[in-house]
Amino acid sequence: MPAQEIRQTVRELHALFGPVLIRSLICLVYGLITVFWQEPSLMLVRWILGLYLIAQGIGLIYMQRSLNEHVYGKRGSSSSVIQSFAILYLLGGVLTVAFAASLPILVLIAGLILTVCGITELLQGMRTTPTSAMSKDWKIAGLVTFLTGAALFLVGEIGPKASFGVTGGGAIIVGIFLLLAALTFRHDAVALEQQNPGD
Repeated sequence: MPAQEIRQTVRELHALFGPVLIRSLICLVYGLITVFWQEPSLMLVRWILGLYLIAQGIGLIYMQRSLNEHVYGKRGSSSSVIQSFAILYLLGGVLTVAFAASLPILVLIAGLILTVCGITELLQGMRTTPTSAMSKDWKIAGLVTFLTGAALFLVGEIGPKASFGVTGGGAIIVGIFLLLAALTFRHDAVALEQQNPGD
């Protein structure tokens, strides 16, 4: 691998580590809340799910800015895609908190946001397969998020606990994969730096 390509890869890995780690922790914390809160009310699900979606959006904006600063320089197409589903998550969280006063509305808003964001993230992973260390993880997170949204439409109206459980289960799966990805990015960046100490 040429020295310039190695430096570019190391920059990307360092740029991804913090944002991916934070996003994994957001997912895992939300997932664990859904596991241990056994009898949630609609109001509780509305607020915690809405805040979770907002936190996802903030985490993705952090990722976009980190990549812009260390990798892309000026905003490119990849940065714009990340920004697009970050804004969708933020919008979905605000709409959930503000308007999901009934279970059908909560399912509609959260289900739409999760499916659209999942498809967007999956396509981002497919599009960046040859160019980004994050491509595989975008595919996994996107697919799981899309399936979570689809499952929410199927079983979410059973009750608040079902909506909580479905979204929490998807969050735990995404969180585990993103945590592994973040640790891998850190390890690979250090290994490349040690192999090329003069670069």
